[in-house]
Amino acid sequence: MSVKETVLRRLGQIVSGRSDAPSVNRLVRYSAAKAYADGDLKTAKRLYRRLPERLRGQSVRLRLGVIAEREGDLDEAFHAYSEVADSDPLNGEAAYRAGRLLQRRCKATDAAIYFSRAIASGVKDPRYSEQLLACLPNDVPHWRRLEVLRAGLATHEKDSAWLREMLGVEQLLGREEEAKETLKAISAVTELTADESFLCGVHRYEEGDRAGARRLFDEACAAAGSKAQDKGPAFFAYKKEDWRLAAQLVESFPGARMSRSDIAYETGYCHERLYEHESARRQYALAASLDLRNGYRHYKFGLSAERAGDFATAERAYSKALSTAKHPTGNWWNYRRAVSLTRLGRHEEALRSFWAYLGFPSCEVGDDEEVGGDVDGSYIALMIEQSAIMSYQSPSDLVQSVLLSLRSGRLSSNEMICEIQRVLPIVLKGDKKSRRLLAGCASGVGDHALACEVLEHAEEFGCKDGMNPDMYGRTGTPIRDIRYAEALETLPIAPHLVLWESNHGASIGCHPLAMFRWMVDRPEYSHLIHVWAVNDCSGIPRDVMGRPNVVFVKLHSQEYMQYLATAAHIINNVSFAPYFVRRPGQKYLNTWHGTPFKTLGRSMRGGFLEYENIQRNFQLSTLVMAPNSLTEWALIEDHDLVDVYRGRTAILGSPRLDVSIGMSESDKNTIRRRLGLLDEDRRKLVLFAPTWRGGVSERELDKDALVADLKAMASRKDVLIVYRAHRLSEKLLAGVEMPVSVVPRDIDTNEILAVVDVLVTDYSSIFFDYLPQRRPVVLYMHDIEQYRKDRGLYLDLDEVPGIHCFDREGLKGAIDRAVGGEGTPSEAMIRRYCPMEDGRASERLVRLLFGEDDVSDKNMVLRDYSTDNGAKGKKTILFHASMIPNGIASAFLALMNSLGRANYSVSLVVEPKILRANHDRAEVFKRLPRHVHVICRTGTAPSRIEEKRCIAEYSRRPTYTADSFWSPYWAYYERESRRLMGDFVPDAVVEYDGYSETWLSLAAAWGRRGAYTSCYQHNQMVREFRNKYPNLMRVFALYHCIDSVIAVSPGLALHNSHSLSRLGIDVGDRQRAARNILDHERVREGARQQAPKEFCALRDSHDFMLVNVARMSGEKNQMSLINAVADVRRQGHDVGLAVIGSGLLEGEVTARIVSLGLEEHVKLLGQLANPYSVISRADAFILPSCHEGQPVTILEAMTLGVGVIASNVPGSLELLERGYGFVCGTTRRDIADAIIRVIKDPGSAHGMFSIEAYEKLALNETCNAVFGEDPKSQG
Repeated sequence: MSVKETVLRRLGQIVSGRSDAPSVNRLVRYSAAKAYADGDLKTAKRLYRRLPERLRGQSVRLRLGVIAEREGDLDEAFHAYSEVADSDPLNGEAAYRAGRLLQRRCKATDAAIYFSRAIASGVKDPRYSEQLLACLPNDVPHWRRLEVLRAGLATHEKDSAWLREMLGVEQLLGREEEAKETLKAISAVTELTADESFLCGVHRYEEGDRAGARRLFDEACAAAGSKAQDKGPAFFAYKKEDWRLAAQLVESFPGARMSRSDIAYETGYCHERLYEHESARRQYALAASLDLRNGYRHYKFGLSAERAGDFATAERAYSKALSTAKHPTGNWWNYRRAVSLTRLGRHEEALRSFWAYLGFPSCEVGDDEEVGGDVDGSYIALMIEQSAIMSYQSPSDLVQSVLLSLRSGRLSSNEMICEIQRVLPIVLKGDKKSRRLLAGCASGVGDHALACEVLEHAEEFGCKDGMNPDMYGRTGTPIRDIRYAEALETLPIAPHLVLWESNHGASIGCHPLAMFRWMVDRPEYSHLIHVWAVNDCSGIPRDVMGRPNVVFVKLHSQEYMQYLATAAHIINNVSFAPYFVRRPGQKYLNTWHGTPFKTLGRSMRGGFLEYENIQRNFQLSTLVMAPNSLTEWALIEDHDLVDVYRGRTAILGSPRLDVSIGMSESDKNTIRRRLGLLDEDRRKLVLFAPTWRGGVSERELDKDALVADLKAMASRKDVLIVYRAHRLSEKLLAGVEMPVSVVPRDIDTNEILAVVDVLVTDYSSIFFDYLPQRRPVVLYMHDIEQYRKDRGLYLDLDEVPGIHCFDREGLKGAIDRAVGGEGTPSEAMIRRYCPMEDGRASERLVRLLFGEDDVSDKNMVLRDYSTDNGAKGKKTILFHASMIPNGIASAFLALMNSLGRANYSVSLVVEPKILRANHDRAEVFKRLPRHVHVICRTGTAPSRIEEKRCIAEYSRRPTYTADSFWSPYWAYYERESRRLMGDFVPDAVVEYDGYSETWLSLAAAWGRRGAYTSCYQHNQMVREFRNKYPNLMRVFALYHCIDSVIAVSPGLALHNSHSLSRLGIDVGDRQRAARNILDHERVREGARQQAPKEFCALRDSHDFMLVNVARMSGEKNQMSLINAVADVRRQGHDVGLAVIGSGLLEGEVTARIVSLGLEEHVKLLGQLANPYSVISRADAFILPSCHEGQPVTILEAMTLGVGVIASNVPGSLELLERGYGFVCGTTRRDIADAIIRVIKDPGSAHGMFSIEAYEKLALNETCNAVFGEDPKSQG
């Protein structure tokens, strides 16, 4: 440092702050700059701050921000950066640094706005686009990622990593021409990878340049190594699972060492993966004929023949394959040969092949080693005769006892066959040991067909060729679902198998237990095998244990899944899991677990659609039991099922009350003694049984309050208080010291009711069960107002019996009054809530369930909803809509309001999990009219491994045409349709969004069952496909599976039909049109409300006010609109713009506004619940979109009489051609010219429009299209 520089720096520090002279300020700035450059930030900061405010230019303020950031004062730094960025839109560094600070605070969305502003500054700095890219969330649409990559291309032209990321996104979007150019750019800066060389080769091959393609393929294979060289370029197509391309490449460019047999085999494999089994068979046959000693090729020939249904050819091919094997015993090919022989009816040969695969049992009747050594039949019979039955008998225990019985020698051949058939349904698929022994017994008595039936399911997954179940089931839930689906599709329904479940397996009790007890020992039901699903055997009632025809399984176990899939009768008092599907032919009885005092279903407050799986279970049941009309209404109608349920309901009493009504004095005394009351004890027995206070998914319990309540009740000496916890509370009370006795788990609640003198409860259904005892009830409702608010009650207090107590202080007095006899229910209440409690409900229900419809009690109320439902005389429509807050949702809600309930029964299927996770969607959902029935989709259907693969492959490449591909695909979706709604098939099913292949497939599955199906088009779909959503091809490829494709305007229908045909999608006469409907009353009501203050201020400060309502997305063209507003203002027109909406481009839109200095003239108002108050106060509504369907927002503006400027795209044009509005182009200049024209002549944007006449036309079109009726009125 020179002496001069040192003096100047020192002088600047001395004079800083002492004078405002220009020379002094220059010295201070010089000294501060040198200190900053040397890293002396403390000095630099002090000097810069002593400069007058007017002299702190952009560079000084930016440096102060950098100093604050380095010192850790991030708030001060951000303030400095944002202030510079706001005052100077061309200062990219300030915006960039502000964005980095927001990024450090994990505010990626806000940071992206500043990075966009940095890019908009015009400064060429690669960091800006790199950080904007880093801000994008992982699930951002590919089109948005590509926009950012392209925006940064100017500063990354030589950056191979940037170019390669852009190439990957272009490929995902199907932008092949753009990908070619990007590949050229990559090759110009670096050597291509093997995959990139292959891609270039494919482009040459598609262009017809075979020589150029071969050269590039050779380069790719050489770079990839020996495996690629051996396979040829098809190696790369295999990796991409592009089997069509792979088949072409194998034949045109085979690997260096591939024989003709190899080529045929590989081609056959490609056709197999395309599910073209006939083509695969021909290629495999050729491969096998050219290499006769290759057993695997004979096997693949046989497998393709079997899949094509040619079992005779398959058997011969498998036989040839086995003849080449060194060790044929135990070979999988034996199993496949055995299955083919079984299909041909050649059971003796099939059995020999099964034995070759599984191993022959050591003797005809069973394996001595398996059943306990070399023991003669008479001794086995003696053991069976004298042995005890296991208390907790498992299915395998029962199978083992049957095997012993078969060896006893006491059974005739017919009896042995009957016994094998009886026990076979509980033998697990894949249980090779048990199935070998049973098949040995069957073959021993000459029933080879039965033996083959047993052994075919010795493999758990008989269709696993080429599909490894472990790949799809690495965790418990997927493998469980695969097993369940496999059992559903491959095992028959077992007519003598009954599955019982109560309280989600927590205990054995309630109505199922009462029914079981009534029927288990009756001779007419002796042929049944009963399976109880229970998680803890310690709570099993004693009389249920130790029975030869009863087994116990754990919920969700492998055994449980199989029995749930195959039992002819299934009974539950709550609900089966979301994966449950009732098969046609299964009878499902849901007994529920009591008369509801607290609300259920749609009346239930608090949780959002928490009844989703309970609703589904009621819908799937064939019979719902109810003790009274209140319960029947709550279970069906209040779960929104009155129009769609197709089973029966029966009001016939409560089976669980039979025991308390008919209990003998001896049994009562036994229970009293177990509860602590000896015979000479004269104390009154008081039961406290409160309800569960959480929701379906909540787990909460106020333990301290519970203990205090019990202490208050126990203070009286002449009563004995016992406590029964709700099953959901039991775990929460672990370790809590209770001041009173807790009822043992193995005593059923309804047994207790027969012996207690007073019942104390709150909102539990237990007090309804206690009414037939005609004894006092105390309802302790200390939080009734809060409970009404949080959960809700069906009944007013004057509709429920007993003494009503509202605080702990009054609890002792209430019990005193009850002990004295007060609080006994009236006979009127008993008749209302317990009209059929005579101790015979179990008998009535069992006889009804097992087919005895002529139950003698004529007072029983039966209702068959298949003929007597709420939709009788109406057309039923099932919609799906995602409820995303946009114009599609607005049009959907308007349609829901327009479909009159007198003629239509309308249901909407939703996913509660999605709505709960997206507040904005939930708010749209809450606007549904009450007459729309809400059907909840929770979980997904179980699927077989071949179904999983089909669905996964379709999502990757929706080009499959073979029937053998679609068969498992539709099997899954038809199962899902049954999982959701059982036997119900609506007249019409509508996929309203039109963007999801999952929902369209589900709609088509209902179509295969008889519904008329349709899918809406709300936009120019091919443009959506090309520009944003490449996955739309999956939707387009399914159009042929539905009855109609409904565009929201005639012009759009014509446009989409033509553009789709150029993609090879022939919609034909499926293409229909139905204009959007508008809820004009809501629009006009909203217009009367007060507009936001920010808009009012903007409107009042400008001569002409424009409003745009649209999400911030590329096709909505807001960037051109903002540029046009700037141009119009430069021409002297005082115009303002309000933009309502949000979206992925909000950051870039904001940056553009700032860069053009329009912050005071263009305002982003975000999403507004009521945009109509803004639209109605604007001079013109403007929508310059590049493509649209039929914009609801234009309809809204026309309804409010506001001028309209809209671009010349099909959906907008169709509205404006009705004589209203001004048409413009989509370029910046076109939009500016249109705005100026309308400013000069406001009438040019107006016209004549009757919303009422329009809506009548639109509704008529919609009904015609949705039901497939003659569209005479469409125009």
